[in-house]
Amino acid sequence: MNALNIKPIEILNNWQQQLNEGNLSGVLKLYDLSCVLIPTFSSEILKDHQQIKEYFVKVIEIQKGKVEFHTNSISEKQVGENIYLLSGKYYFYILENEKIPARFSFLVNPYSDNPIMHHHSSQIIKNL
Repeated sequence: MNALNIKPIEILNNWQQQLNEGNLSGVLKLYDLSCVLIPTFSSEILKDHQQIKEYFVKVIEIQKGKVEFHTNSISEKQVGENIYLLSGKYYFYILENEKIPARFSFLVNPYSDNPIMHHHSSQIIKNL
């Protein structure tokens, strides 16, 4: 097996950096054209790049979204020859002051220029 182009965790770090800098094109470039996104702030399942773009326009440009990973919560598991599952928790900050806890999973291929193959994120609600 060849060495990874980048470490899977670096994909998360890059995604965080692009999002926090408000770089819409940088965020979108990370998503594979066939990626499915189950987003934090929508009940829809986004199945194409245009839908993913429309979602991140709202998150980045309207909600001024930022994200902060709970680094000690991140788990990395190899699930295929070039496929890794990254999961954990993060905070989303929207409208500059609302802090929303969420959990995530990313399915990534570090050999790809567009490494995010699947992304699921959901708000964490208090237990009832």
